[in-house]
Amino acid sequence: MNKAVIGLQWGDEGKGKIVDFLSENFDLVARYQGGNNAGHTVIVEDITYKLNLIPSGVIRGKVCFLGQGIVLDPEHFLKEYKQICEKISNPKIYLSSNIPLILPYHKQLDKINESILSGEDKIGTTAKGIGPAYQDKVGRKSIKLYDLKSLDKIREKLENIKKFYDPVLNAYQEELINIDKYISILDSFYTKVGPLIIDNSYIKKNFNQNNILFEGAQGALLDLDHGSYPFVTSSNTISSNIVIGSGLQVDYQTVGIFKAYATRVGNGPFPSELFDEIGDYIAETGVEFGTVTKRKRRCGWLDLVSLKYSCQVNRVNELCITKIDVLNNLKEIKICKSYQGHSFEEINFNDSESLKSLSLSESDFEVFESWGDISEVKNFDSMPQSLKLYIQFIEEYLKIPIKIISLGPERNQTIIR
Repeated sequence: MNKAVIGLQWGDEGKGKIVDFLSENFDLVARYQGGNNAGHTVIVEDITYKLNLIPSGVIRGKVCFLGQGIVLDPEHFLKEYKQICEKISNPKIYLSSNIPLILPYHKQLDKINESILSGEDKIGTTAKGIGPAYQDKVGRKSIKLYDLKSLDKIREKLENIKKFYDPVLNAYQEELINIDKYISILDSFYTKVGPLIIDNSYIKKNFNQNNILFEGAQGALLDLDHGSYPFVTSSNTISSNIVIGSGLQVDYQTVGIFKAYATRVGNGPFPSELFDEIGDYIAETGVEFGTVTKRKRRCGWLDLVSLKYSCQVNRVNELCITKIDVLNNLKEIKICKSYQGHSFEEINFNDSESLKSLSLSESDFEVFESWGDISEVKNFDSMPQSLKLYIQFIEEYLKIPIKIISLGPERNQTIIR
């Protein structure tokens, strides 16, 4: 049966490690949305792999497919592909011909967009050109991988794009679009990756459609339509986008993944955020610094209210909890179980202003004793009682079983129930 690994928080839940762990039993690992604004870190036998675009299944030698729902930066992809080729012999990677490209003017526009906003209105974008590239896709201006077969077609598209964007770039004293330069860049890129580009039908014909692992990027609370707009990403991160973003019409079960605490990058509401030394401790111990931006992540207690919402919109079948070990040395561990004065049914998770007011209200917490060192734990039965109670409380609240428990960054620090 196909499976999807979906982040249930604001990203950075540990999807890379879990996709790597699960991919052993799948023929194909597919990515279906986002761009190189996502970052997945996987550690295998003291070797660290940092991936932004290529699915984590590549580490096990699995066939990896980047679907039409992503946006691809040619320069970044070539760097990442080269790094993978240096560590893995003959990686099997395919790119959907329907993928839109991120080009330098998208990054310029991203920079301009963020400069216009001020204070709390700033999104905190990675400035990788992701948003403007998705805007072009919706606005029917994208240059896609299949366009690279014809330099005349690229020139025609760029001439129209230049008319549209040069006035904006000029107004903000940015470099104007040089069509010949862009054609040279794209022609060189196509020469290097042409053999990797395929039509979606190739995947349907050549791979088992019942043994695919889908790798989500970012998290459900950043979803363009289901997150706290406008503090969201530019794509749909939830599981229902899999069929559209991958181009593969298949059924799947959803594994929802979350950390034992919560983090967020950039601005936006965060009801359980910590502003004290505990938040700093979690950030330092959990190495909570963006894979892409290197920015320190905002840290807080696990929020079951928002987690319940994410489980609902993703139709989660089973859960995976990660980074429990980060909390080992705390004297007590808390879980946010409600926002005082607000029932779950009356909370609008899409309205950032409403959520901002919730961030100012008190949260109700369940408090658990420290579970101490868990480095020798090999199965659920050998876990400290306080950790068992912690996990059972989450399961009872969400009414979904936690089937995967990650106790550290390595593959072998993973328990299956």
